[in-house]
Amino acid sequence: MLKRSFSFLILVLFLLPLVPLSNGQGNPAPGVNIDCESDPEMNVHPLYYEPVDLICTIENTSQFDETIEISSDFEGGNSVQIQGASDEYTVAGGETEQFTVTFSGDTKIPSTESFDFEIIATVTQWLIPGELPEIVQSNASVTGKLEIGTYGIVELLISDRSTRSMEPSGEVTINLQFTNRGNDQDRVEVRIKNQADLETQGFSFPLSSFVADDLAIDATSPVREIVVRAPSDVLEKINTNIQFEAKSSNDPDAPVSEISIPLAVEPSSSSGTFSGLSENSQDDFILYGAIGGGVILFFILVGIVTRSIKKKSSSSDEGKVESAIEIADQEDVDDFDDLFDDLDDFGDLDSSDDEFDDLLDDFE
Repeated sequence: MLKRSFSFLILVLFLLPLVPLSNGQGNPAPGVNIDCESDPEMNVHPLYYEPVDLICTIENTSQFDETIEISSDFEGGNSVQIQGASDEYTVAGGETEQFTVTFSGDTKIPSTESFDFEIIATVTQWLIPGELPEIVQSNASVTGKLEIGTYGIVELLISDRSTRSMEPSGEVTINLQFTNRGNDQDRVEVRIKNQADLETQGFSFPLSSFVADDLAIDATSPVREIVVRAPSDVLEKINTNIQFEAKSSNDPDAPVSEISIPLAVEPSSSSGTFSGLSENSQDDFILYGAIGGGVILFFILVGIVTRSIKKKSSSSDEGKVESAIEIADQEDVDDFDDLFDDLDDFGDLDSSDDEFDDLLDDFE
């Protein structure tokens, strides 16, 4: 039976060129064309990975129905797989059919790698039932290359993230490193994100405000330094931070790696001692002032009381002297000699008054 079908097929193929065809009719012999889109590129980023599709089209160039089988030649090893390139389609004469080939694989594949592929379309059935002998099968193929997209991932490393305490015009050195976690050699740059704001506050960077290195995949830079100089005129304490960011040159859309380091600048003693006291210890300052005022008021009151006591004592002594004079005058009023004694007593009184006045003058 198979021999009879094969003989019949050979006879048909021999007679086909003798069959007259009208304009617009297709080729009566079995035939196929295949075409695919441009070479695909697969994103292997660990966070954004997704398989990539390739759309292909097959065309039946015969005027009779055909069964077209799709196969592929692809060596992706264990990294990349291909799906959708091993199927078959029945296509009417002169018609086309689309199919999708999908590439999938691992993440973090280096972008320097690529994978060649060939997709083959073969006519396996035509006109008569049964599979066509291989000798008369018609086929077509398309070749391409699966590219691996480049992505960038950087990691900034600063081991000491403690607050940097500074004095006016003082300098601190911040040590840092950075690693290329992308899938290709990359130039990694580290810059100060808030440089403009820090310069407005008076900070400066004597050496440079950025560093950069060309790094291979998974390579880490040597220790690099950023020197920060504090403002020279500081009237009050400055609390701020310096923000470092590392970014990839290969992938502008890649997330940056950021680290923030606190900075604290104390004012100089000549310019900020009293100001610092009035702001940071205002309550204590008021308390000390109240205590001092109370002490001064206490001494003033003590002086007033003391002076009052002395005045009362002096007035009592003066009264006693005057009483003695009056008594002496009454006892000796008829004694002429005693009169002169009384006059002498009045002289003594004047002398005593003078001494009291001198005492008051001394107190004043």
